[in-house]
Amino acid sequence: MTTEVPRRLAFIELAPGVLRRHALSYLFAAFVSIGLFAYLPALTPFILKVNLALPTGQQGAATGNLQSWQEIVILAVIGFWGAMSDRIGRRPVYVTGFVLIAAAYVLYPLAHSMPELAAYRLVFGCAVAALGAMLATILADYPAESSRGKMTGLAFFLNGLGSVIFLVGFTQLPHLYAEAGASQLEAGRYAFFTIAAVAVLAAIVMLGLKPGLPSNVRAHRPLREIAGEGLRAARNPRILLAYGGGFTSRADLSLITLFLALWASQSAIGEGLSAAQAAGRVGATIGITQGTAMLWAPIYGYIGDRMNRLAHFTLAFAIALTGYCWVGMQEDIVRPAAIPALMLLGMGQVSTILASTVLLGQEAQPQTRGAVFGLQAFFGGLGILAISWVGGRLYDQIGPSAPFTLVGIANGVVAAWAMWMYLRGRAVNRTEAA
Repeated sequence: MTTEVPRRLAFIELAPGVLRRHALSYLFAAFVSIGLFAYLPALTPFILKVNLALPTGQQGAATGNLQSWQEIVILAVIGFWGAMSDRIGRRPVYVTGFVLIAAAYVLYPLAHSMPELAAYRLVFGCAVAALGAMLATILADYPAESSRGKMTGLAFFLNGLGSVIFLVGFTQLPHLYAEAGASQLEAGRYAFFTIAAVAVLAAIVMLGLKPGLPSNVRAHRPLREIAGEGLRAARNPRILLAYGGGFTSRADLSLITLFLALWASQSAIGEGLSAAQAAGRVGATIGITQGTAMLWAPIYGYIGDRMNRLAHFTLAFAIALTGYCWVGMQEDIVRPAAIPALMLLGMGQVSTILASTVLLGQEAQPQTRGAVFGLQAFFGGLGILAISWVGGRLYDQIGPSAPFTLVGIANGVVAAWAMWMYLRGRAVNRTEAA
């Protein structure tokens, strides 16, 4: 019997059976996915102003409501997508997700009413559920254990790079199309159609993923059985902690793409800029957080392979606690004085998602990863639903900084939980050694 020599992609050792082309296809998905998730919410203020002519005082609640409807559909289908990937394979779910998100980008700028906008946001939510579940699940499948942190860091670097390109570069598209002679309404539509073409390209690239079922998975298992495995896995305290981390870290990302975008847009329009110009200001502001996240992700992933995973998890949520509360203390988010807080916000946001992914990838069994990561995404959807509904009302009634302070406190709670588990584990180890 011969032992398969592990394949490597540069400095990353791949799991048995994973080829370089499989990993490269996945890394392309990592590059475009978060940008696709973030671009539509980031340009929602443009749609609310240009397509719907919604007053500024109603935009916070409208933004939160749209995100809430999106998260409701994510909660309804995320477990289904995760379980389906354990039943039919990761590749068909990924291809379907990119096709759906392309459809959402075509439909969204055609809306002229809130009910239409909400309906198209449901299509978008279904796509985000599929892509989000696969983004985390394949990241657990493809690296060897010794390279889990490094591949996670690389994937998150590409997440950040893609986000910067989408949110800094592509948010200029409405302005560029308007400069070329299009009306504000047409410029927005052309921008969204351009992003839809990127999603179609991604669906084609996903055909390069590893075909078939994950290793050690029995074909044609009932979906109810697969989904139940995600709940049973929570008997492991570390998996339960990762579920809690998913609740908060997904809310972190939502806060940036929803309320940071709205805050920056309203500030820019308040200075006299057009909606298309304000979309560019939104991209520049979010670009600071995502650019910092892009550079920090590989560093924090590298640290993750050299640190106790619980200590790594605790540090991530402590960074997020500081970053979100610091942003919550800002009076105007588009001023240069806010840049250090935005940078720390980006570090905290990517650290929490990365640490949750690494911990869950270590603890989840290969045959149940689809269900486990699907359930973590479900809890993440609950987090986004909570912050979207509550945050939208805090935004309109208290001020733009209020949702950030709320999420900062939530990150602090998770950090304390993780610290308690870490210290408890060390105490048990000392007792056993004695």
